[in-house]
Amino acid sequence: MPRSTPKLSAVYHLAEQLERDRETPEPIAKARDHAMAEACAGDDVDCLLQWSEKMDQSRSAAVAHHSWLPGFFGIALARIIACVMGFSAMAGFLLSSERGLVNVFLFILLFVIIQLLMCLLGIVVIVRNVLGTTAPVLPTNPARLLIGHTTTDGRDLQEAQSSIRLLFLRFGQELGALFTVGAVMAFFVVLSMSDFTFVWGSTFALSDSAVESITATMALPWSGWLPQAVVDSDLIFVSRFHPAVSSIGPSNIEAMRGWWPFLIMTVVVYALIPRIILWCLSLCLYRRELRAAVLSLPGATRVLSRMRAPIVATQGERDKPAARYRSSAPQAIDRRILLLNWADALHTDEIDSYPEFQILADGHVINAGSGSQDTELQRVSAKLTSPVDHLYVAVKSWEPPMADLADFLGNLAGLQSCTLFLVPLVSRPVSATAFSDWQHFAKNLRFVAVDVQRLERF
Repeated sequence: MPRSTPKLSAVYHLAEQLERDRETPEPIAKARDHAMAEACAGDDVDCLLQWSEKMDQSRSAAVAHHSWLPGFFGIALARIIACVMGFSAMAGFLLSSERGLVNVFLFILLFVIIQLLMCLLGIVVIVRNVLGTTAPVLPTNPARLLIGHTTTDGRDLQEAQSSIRLLFLRFGQELGALFTVGAVMAFFVVLSMSDFTFVWGSTFALSDSAVESITATMALPWSGWLPQAVVDSDLIFVSRFHPAVSSIGPSNIEAMRGWWPFLIMTVVVYALIPRIILWCLSLCLYRRELRAAVLSLPGATRVLSRMRAPIVATQGERDKPAARYRSSAPQAIDRRILLLNWADALHTDEIDSYPEFQILADGHVINAGSGSQDTELQRVSAKLTSPVDHLYVAVKSWEPPMADLADFLGNLAGLQSCTLFLVPLVSRPVSATAFSDWQHFAKNLRFVAVDVQRLERF
């Protein structure tokens, strides 16, 4: 079970910390992160968040705040506005009813059916989000416009887009529930202060028996334990209204008011309760997706590897340069990672010399980029039949990114994360220009999480 749920602002700040950490020399970063790991408590997500906090302390920097993220006062104001709007909508609807006659069908349409349709839309968004597909969003959607005008990069923190959609859905359901609560409050307040009667009529040829069947079906959830909120045939017969009727008798007016328990229960059962259920569901999924987004951030795997990697120190001859030694302790094999050796960027005998690839399972290294793309895609697809969720790609850093690699990676469906490892020339580190070119190339890939890392030759 997750121990804690990070704030979205903390995830954004962690992404910035990981981006800045790219410039730190690997030996220094490895020793630093290994020392930090001794004081970390919790799972991988907690360790990454604690790492971010310690990096802040070492730099004496404050946590970055994103002004577009909803703050406490902004959320409280939105909740108050939603409740006031619901109260105003219901009060305005009742007070504007001609001759104090409230149309039952119009009431159900505005305060039940529309709310229920919005809940169904929320369910579609949740299902598509869980399945990993992007929910359809209108170009004029307020959430889309808000994010589009506050992020500098269209792919900014793409790893958390699923969490952001759930965040807006969560607040949307909460505000919708408060809107409905305000409407219910206005119903009782206005009804207690004014005389209203409830009638029904339609341009369609609906009989009394048809309306009775409709209301009985809607009342099934509470008919057994709250019979007072069920509309009987006598009330339906009395409350049928024709525009030609100029006056209604006092006895009929009193009987027509018997609709209100049924109407309130329809609002509560079909508008309020679904909103509350969706709010709880989106809250739970938001927490899960946000924790997954932390692990998907570019550079997160690199920091965790440093924390877990053992530091082996040896004292050699003074006249010999320092060498990198691997620990004799076996490392854990990760069968969820697949290495794509593109265009023979790595020789077969040197793959194991890099600690980044020592966790690969046997048979999880595939050479590609030198033969037929169809044949190579079939070979890679055969490996993807087993659970593989992270793709390593070794490329030649001294060569510019090519479109054939982008096309090849674009055909690998089902993979969420990809890390590009830039292989340097002998005795020549990866230049800043080459690293920047590959970063720009990575931003256009279709993976949810893409990272670019330098390899070091010793």
